[in-house]
Amino acid sequence: MQDKNQLRAFGLDQRKSLSQQQQQLFSQAIMDALFEHLAAQSVSIEALLLYRSIASEVSTEAVFQYPDYRFFVPLTADDASLTWLQVGADTQWQQGAFGVQEPVTGDLWQPQHYAASIVLCPLTAFDRQGNRLGMGKGCFDRWLSRYHGDVEQVIGLAFSCQEVARVPIEPHDMAMDYVITEKEVITCMNH
Repeated sequence: MQDKNQLRAFGLDQRKSLSQQQQQLFSQAIMDALFEHLAAQSVSIEALLLYRSIASEVSTEAVFQYPDYRFFVPLTADDASLTWLQVGADTQWQQGAFGVQEPVTGDLWQPQHYAASIVLCPLTAFDRQGNRLGMGKGCFDRWLSRYHGDVEQVIGLAFSCQEVARVPIEPHDMAMDYVITEKEVITCMNH
């Protein structure tokens, strides 16, 4: 079995191998599938906790144009812990601890206020069991280990070329419920 660093490098290389046009087309297909998935939910989703995409990640910019949800974006502390702040059209952004655009201010996401929340996760590689690799800082995994029971679903957004046979897991790793690629919505085996 490959180690996490090898798999992470593979996933990043796969992502970067896509042309800018492919990234845009695939990202749009992923957003279309995401909106269909959200519309099909039996629970009315109140909040989307999502990342601002960087470089070769699946672009999440289209999600912010969708009017039906409250949006929360992570604010990352130097110790790689996450808090989620509400964002809107008037949000001011700054470069955060890991080079990602983060909100300067906003209302804090709290599970008791937004019972029906969905988390959209970035990733470098994934498997069909719902295991994911991020950038290696553990930000999402630590947050999910604490709040997984407070959200309806955890959905990974990825290009299909980032799929691997098996992501090695550790006790603190939290599985995703779904992965949406440009080809399909994968219901993870751990779901």
